[in-house]
Parts: sequence; structure tokens; C-alpha cells
Amino acid sequence: MLSKYLPGFVALICCLGVLPLVKRLAHRFNLFDAPGPLKIHQDSIPRLGGIAMFAGLVAGGATVFFHASKMELAPFLVFAAIWLVGLADDIRPLGPVLRFVVHIGAGSALWFAGWRLQWFSQPVLDLLATCLFVAILINAMNLLDGMDGLAAGTAAILCFGFLLISASDGNVLETSVASALLGACVAFLSVNAPPARMFMGDSGSTLIGVVLAFLSLNWVRGQADSRNILIPLILLSVPIMDAALAIFRRTRTQSGLFTGDRRHFYDILLQRGWAVEVVLTFSIGVTGLLVFVGWLCVRGILGLLTTFALVEFALATGALLLGSLHPDLPRVPPSRQENSIGAAAE
Repeated sequence: MLSKYLPGFVALICCLGVLPLVKRLAHRFNLFDAPGPLKIHQDSIPRLGGIAMFAGLVAGGATVFFHASKMELAPFLVFAAIWLVGLADDIRPLGPVLRFVVHIGAGSALWFAGWRLQWFSQPVLDLLATCLFVAILINAMNLLDGMDGLAAGTAAILCFGFLLISASDGNVLETSVASALLGACVAFLSVNAPPARMFMGDSGSTLIGVVLAFLSLNWVRGQADSRNILIPLILLSVPIMDAALAIFRRTRTQSGLFTGDRRHFYDILLQRGWAVEVVLTFSIGVTGLLVFVGWLCVRGILGLLTTFALVEFALATGALLLGSLHPDLPRVPPSRQENSIGAAAE
């Protein structure tokens, strides 16, 4: 039984082993995340944690490489491509349009490999929907990586959720990928939990996003009803809702879709005096609750469509009441900055 989750243990150990090497690499080449207008940390922090996370994911995935088909190896090539582009962006910033095109390309590659949304009778529309889904989720996790431990902690709970809802499917690939990312995220939290001593960078956050997109598409692939995409959407509601509100907010204020801000839900909670640890616990708790709700839907205890509508309505209402669409959020005061070391929000 435990052999199903061996990739997670391998990824955990590998990531922990590579983290010290990554720290030395960052110091050697002066690759730090410096304080700035969109940052809530005051000190320069190494930002190459995504290297260790990718190493853990590959090491964990290697446990299934030898008996996987060529097509089942295709997602790992997509993961590698997204990770490489993220790493390049960590070393020397790339343009947002170029990054988005690559993310669309990742969705296209998954679609042609057989991991796709099938909502329409026209393949072109299904391809477009799949590409947008993958690109949005990649960027949603990148946007969520704006506070210590938030992206890694949320992703760990989400991976546990995918393991939970697919426990009876016998899908080795899903179990291996989910447990490997879970192990890598848990390992990375050893240096990223408040106060963070290392950031994952875009190479880490975009890697998480594309893996979660794959897990969602893989779940749909094994279901007879295409509406079952609503299960992953329930699990992923926190990052997706945060990204959707960011898109609406930036469009509404005409500040530019790719212009960063500090008006995400975690920023506002910090502005209201919440400690970083409290915001992190709250966010992980909400995600855990959504995982439980999704599991209840899988078990048929809750109605899927009604539950999905209620979840999204509740999150949207809460975010609006919090003021996530407010155009002029004040800066984080110095007293909060000292306890709010976090990654840059896009």
C-alpha cells in the first residue's frame, strides 16, 4: 500500500538534499529576490528553490519511468519546459507575453498528448479551452506565491486532495505525480515557512501550476462525465478565484493585465494586521475544507453543480467584502514587513 506513495518520500528526500546546493548556487551567482515596490520583504532572499522542487519531482517520477508508456512520459517533458522558462525568468526576467505564449504552448502539448477538456463538439474549441485552463492555473499559482509558505503549503494540500479523490482509481501516474509534488512542497516548506529563508521563484510556482493543471486534466480523463472538471475546480478555488479577481481588478482599473499589484486576499489580510502565520493557516485551512467538500462530491454525498456554485459564490462574496477590487490598497507598514517575508506577487 505504501509503495503507491513511494514517489512522495523520494521527492521529499531529494528536495531536502538539493536545497543546500541551491542556496550555495544562489550565493555564488548572486541570485536573490531583492526588496522592491511589490515586495513585502526587506532583505534579499535566495530565489532558486524551484530547482530543488523540480529535482524532487523528477526523482519521485523516476519511480514510474521504467514501466510508463512514451505517452505517459509526455507530461514530464511539459513540466520540464515550464520549469526551464520559469528558471530563465528567475535569472533574467522575460517578457510577460513570451511567458504566456509558452504557457499556452504547454496546454497545447498536453491536449495533443491526450490530456484535454472536452466541452465542445469542435476540437479547436476544446484545444483553446484546455490551453486557457493550463495557462490560467500556471499564472494563478504564480500570483499566489506572494507570501511565505503560501504557494507551497496550498499546493501540498491540493496534492493531498488529488490523492484523496483518486485513491480508488488505481491511476499510477496520477498517484505518482501528486505524491511527488506533495513531497517536494513539504520539503521546500522547511526553508519557505515563515520566516522564509528561500523563495521558490517562478521556476517553482509555475512548476506547481502546470502539475496541478495536469492532475486536473488527468482526473477528467478518467471520468465519463466532462462536468467532473468541477471537482478539481472546487479544490483549486482559492488560487483560481484570486487570479480571476486580479484579472478583473486590473482590467477594471486599466492598470494593465500584466501590471503587478499587492491587492490579493493575503495582502489585504496582512494590511488588516493579521500575522503571516495566521494568514497562512487560514489559507491552508480554507483549501483543506474545499478538499473535503470535493471529496464529499466525489462520494455523491453533496450535489456537484449546487456545491460548486455555492463554493464560488461564497469565495467571491468574501473577497468582495474584503475589498479585493479596491483600486488603492495602502502599502504594508514597516511593522508588518518585518514579519512578512514573502515572494514577489506578479
